[in-house]
Amino acid sequence: MTKRTQMTTRTMTTRAAAAVLGAAMVLAGCGSGTGTVSAGGTTPRAGGTLILGENGQEPTCLDPHGNSSSDGPVITVPVSDSLVWFGADGTIQPWLADSWKVSPDGLTYTFTLHPGVKFHDGAVWNAEALKTNFEHMRDPATKSPLAAAYIAPYKDSKVIDENTLEVHLSSPYSPFLNILAQGYLGMISPKQIKEAPQSICEHPIGSGPFILDKWTKGQSVTYHKNPDYNWGPKGAKHTGPAYLDKLEIRFLTEDATRYNALASGEVNAIDFTPPQNVEDVKANPDLGFVSALRPGHPMSFWLNTSRAPFDDVKVRQALLASVDRSAIIKGISFGQYEVAQGFVTPSTPDYASGLEGKIAYDPAKAGRLLDEAGWTAKDADGIRTKDGKRLTAYFPIDPSFPAQRMQIAVQTQAAARKAGIDIQIQTPSTQEVSDRSLAGDYDLASGLWATNTADVLWIQYSSKNITTDKRRGQNVARLSDGKLDELLQTARETTDKAKQTDLYNQVQARLIELAPAIPFYNDPRPVSFQKKVHDLTLPPAYPSPYFYDTWLDE
Repeated sequence: MTKRTQMTTRTMTTRAAAAVLGAAMVLAGCGSGTGTVSAGGTTPRAGGTLILGENGQEPTCLDPHGNSSSDGPVITVPVSDSLVWFGADGTIQPWLADSWKVSPDGLTYTFTLHPGVKFHDGAVWNAEALKTNFEHMRDPATKSPLAAAYIAPYKDSKVIDENTLEVHLSSPYSPFLNILAQGYLGMISPKQIKEAPQSICEHPIGSGPFILDKWTKGQSVTYHKNPDYNWGPKGAKHTGPAYLDKLEIRFLTEDATRYNALASGEVNAIDFTPPQNVEDVKANPDLGFVSALRPGHPMSFWLNTSRAPFDDVKVRQALLASVDRSAIIKGISFGQYEVAQGFVTPSTPDYASGLEGKIAYDPAKAGRLLDEAGWTAKDADGIRTKDGKRLTAYFPIDPSFPAQRMQIAVQTQAAARKAGIDIQIQTPSTQEVSDRSLAGDYDLASGLWATNTADVLWIQYSSKNITTDKRRGQNVARLSDGKLDELLQTARETTDKAKQTDLYNQVQARLIELAPAIPFYNDPRPVSFQKKVHDLTLPPAYPSPYFYDTWLDE
């Protein structure tokens, strides 16, 4: 996952995971609307160049282990394969690993690797290569914002033979296989890691179906087919090389520019279709559309629980009750986004489906809670006061904050003011926002975290992940709750799936009580394309366009 957090800081009864993830793959089928369509009964053909218009944050580094951009995987996955594949039914399937065994205590994973795989520079994929990649992920020199955190329990590994690696963890870590399926942990040539690590950010060398040609910063990344590729994931539709001869990903950050590029035929597909254009795309017989909800934490405004005023749970609960999230999200998304019902999205394994409606718009309740918290008086502006002090919260926002989320911030500010809460939106420099984030000098921050496991809740809300002067954590709410910590730690360590599901149900219910954030919407990945584009899929491990099976009918 990824995190896209800005300060905002940049950053069951359980619905069965298999059903949820299977639905995600249906959404990812090529066709108009959200169904699966094959174009006129034609069969896949090789050749052609696909151009994708990409939105969002261009990575500052193309090392899959060294970036956290939400657009990172779409750019790195063509080059770097993953160890395993996360299937549409929620199962872990073979890719660069043919099989694996897990010890009863959950501390040892033994991987048997797929033979015959070669990296683009001729280096051989083997047990030593996998070990080298694990060490690269956790090497401080890699400056890994995600991969290192994801494999934090990794202790060491032992080469058993050419194609067998025994991996040792310091503690049981049930999400381990899930996160190994993500593009952020894709495999890089061990030769490049050892001999030219400084080159990885600019030009990563992997074993994937495409070979990177050139990264023109601010403009595009280009690739050509790997003619020797014959080790795609089990979940792929074909074997052998990719169908496309070439691939180009262009950075078109402006919504109108990106949509117009598709409409004019300048590009063949666009990522993150602007919500105002989705219905036009669906109605256009010459275009197709696919979408999938990204698993993980929904787009939210985190509340800094470590200082006033949000150190008081009643004030946090009052703010949530004062905001009509449904009206805001319907307006800013033109009816395209789902309002979040909790602290993970429905496409996340172990999503607790029985908690819908627990976070409700209730202005009267907001008033009662503020009264109970002692904010009973009001000043001339209608802002609540206590002991002569106004109920004020500061929301520093990075200048690069997406316009859509700024609209949410402004409307939240207006709703809070009606309840008597003064949210001060500030726009300092990017550097100041970053500095304040590390120092905990904020009351609200915004972001989301996309990952294919409910362990995202440990990442976001375990007290172990609060940033200190010695470590940088991802608990932006700075929440510290003993009961929650115990539930989260037990859930990530247990090997009993039924027990784990129950624990995550308890975690999600507890978070609704604690109200450490305002969850706004479940983040979709809407992709639009010309009808000549087929089998452009959104894998459930991390829904971003995947081009191995993609082909053009002209």
